[in-house]
Amino acid sequence: MSPRFSARLGKGQPKAPALSSPTISSPRANRPQRQWWRDSRVLLGAALVVGCMLVGARLMTLGADDVLVWQVNRDLGVGSVVTPTDLQPVAVNPQLADNYVSVADRPTGPLGIDVRAGDLLGSSAFVTQTSGDTRRVTVPVEPLHAPVDLAIGDRVDVWSTPDVDLGERVEPELVLAGLLVTAVDSDARGFATDYGVIVDIDANDAGLLLRAIRVGRIDLVGVPFAGPPDFAAAIPVTQVGQR
Repeated sequence: MSPRFSARLGKGQPKAPALSSPTISSPRANRPQRQWWRDSRVLLGAALVVGCMLVGARLMTLGADDVLVWQVNRDLGVGSVVTPTDLQPVAVNPQLADNYVSVADRPTGPLGIDVRAGDLLGSSAFVTQTSGDTRRVTVPVEPLHAPVDLAIGDRVDVWSTPDVDLGERVEPELVLAGLLVTAVDSDARGFATDYGVIVDIDANDAGLLLRAIRVGRIDLVGVPFAGPPDFAAAIPVTQVGQR
């Protein structure tokens, strides 16, 4: 049979239907929906964000309403006159500021109590008037016969060693103890000449001190400071009374 005849013969016969595989549909997954407000991770993240915002706001406002008061930067004894070089400003809580001298005020008058380096300068630390029974005497001191760092506000004992012939044994004598230094002639300090140290003494002791100066050589012995407990030492200098 020729190919042409076979083609014509096949046109008249029906074609067999094509076989197809059945389609199987999978069921849709039913996943439970989880509310975000019940997710611990979301809540923890939100809490961290809010906490950071609160801390930042606190740091921005911290110290904004603090008050500056004076703090003493060295030891000062009773009777000392506070100078600007003895002070430095620090910030304190406004609730505590009334107890101390504000930087807007200039301290006047002698101290009525001993204060230590680091103490805040209390508003009640000064006496309103000095006693009329005190006198100021200038004591001439040879170089290296007094503390090298002697300054206003220090306290000293005055010792006198009588002038005697070379080789004779003498003992120094305590003339007066615990005198307040009110001035030091620092410009005259050196190795070639005496310099003057002004001390406060009782009027009745003036003659005793002057006599000791005339008959002997003077030595000034520093008295260690023993003031009230330094409560400010445990508080940061730049932020005392921090809330």
